[in-house]
Amino acid sequence: MSKYVEAANWISKQRQSKKPFQNFNELFDLQSFEDAYLVQDELETIWAHKGQVTGYKLALTSKVMQKMFGVNTSFKGNLFSKTILNGNQTISLEDYGRLGVEFELAIEIGEDFGSIFKNMTVEECMRKVSAVYPAFELIDDRNADYPKVDLISQTADNSWNANTVLGSKSKNFSHLDFRTNDVIKTVNGKTEKSVTGEALENPFNAVIWMAEFLNNRGSELKKGQIVMTGSTFPTYFPQKGDSLEYEVLDVGK
Repeated sequence: MSKYVEAANWISKQRQSKKPFQNFNELFDLQSFEDAYLVQDELETIWAHKGQVTGYKLALTSKVMQKMFGVNTSFKGNLFSKTILNGNQTISLEDYGRLGVEFELAIEIGEDFGSIFKNMTVEECMRKVSAVYPAFELIDDRNADYPKVDLISQTADNSWNANTVLGSKSKNFSHLDFRTNDVIKTVNGKTEKSVTGEALENPFNAVIWMAEFLNNRGSELKKGQIVMTGSTFPTYFPQKGDSLEYEVLDVGK
């Protein structure tokens, strides 16, 4: 059994038992992000009950999120079909070790990207997209101690993705400037504003990043897949009874 299979089995058991997150890169001799992605590959088999991989997340794309971890890099996670939810949802905290909510723009791919050329522009990328959504990413950090988190371990743990919640779908977005488009987070009636450009200066840059990443691994972004582009606010850790809403102006809630 390879170290990647062993690590993936270990992660699956840790998640199922909701044990507090601990670094495991040294336990399984994971020395690079590529090692972490090979563990993610093995999780696809182990997590067959979650459905097929139907999209991706890009983690730590905003300055506020990178500040939480004290880093300046981004990395990938997989989205599984049966973990993607739509519309208003009631979430049970007991289903997670510790639930965190992130506030994002989800982007639906409208056509296969194939092998993209270098320096793809945002405008070229937008033409390959069919729809955008306001979205929550539900992460399970299992009470991680953030200053001590090893990013190779976190990445191997599918970048902590647990669920994705998609809001209203919009196909009318090509006229919007996503560098400065307003977003509004509402928690228990209290609002806070930001912009979609918090994610890599434009969330479509996250799609370009993902397309290049997949090309480098012999794959591609495909029609119908969802890309979660990163949070425009710091992770929020909800308490029982909290009510959360996220609006991307001129897109939806």
